[in-house]
Amino acid sequence: MQDFNDLQHLWKQDSKQNILPPKHLNKAKNFRQELIRKEIAGAVLLLATGLIILALAYFLDFRHKTLTLYTAMFIVSFLCFIQAYLMLTTARKVKQINEAALPTEHLQQWQEFDSFRKKRMHWNMPIYHLLLGIAISIYLREILAGASFHYYLLTYLPTYSWILFSYFYLGKRQLAKIDRSINEVIFELQELERQFGN
Repeated sequence: MQDFNDLQHLWKQDSKQNILPPKHLNKAKNFRQELIRKEIAGAVLLLATGLIILALAYFLDFRHKTLTLYTAMFIVSFLCFIQAYLMLTTARKVKQINEAALPTEHLQQWQEFDSFRKKRMHWNMPIYHLLLGIAISIYLREILAGASFHYYLLTYLPTYSWILFSYFYLGKRQLAKIDRSINEVIFELQELERQFGN
């Protein structure tokens, strides 16, 4: 009878540590998969964009072929490749989150990822948009050499309006959305940790 009690006690301890409610697991798992999918899709699009820009630099016959023009195109292409690499490393970091880990460890992995992501976004977004703006400015100046002020205005105004809109509105909104989702996952894992701690 003692063996049965020991076995029952062991089973209760083991189930308490390793079984998470499916609702909580599914939310974290679905968000994790969605985040990986978005990061990989974004990286693929940026790689394709960088390659298209390089192809345009090679195959298009520009009116004014200058080193400055090609340098600007290579900088934009290089920025696309760097950003794609950063997105792939983010996807890899998310993949490393172990869904089968104990609640405490799972929570710690999400908190570490959140900290990593916030640090990266703190420097990545401003630098990326600044360098992109500079490279596009150089490119447009070379392309529009000799054009009237109206052409400059019609080109620069929508281009930089879009860059500013994407940084200050779209980028911030997307980051806030991801922050909310990560915070929800972390909050639910903290709740689980409290439940299993009791």
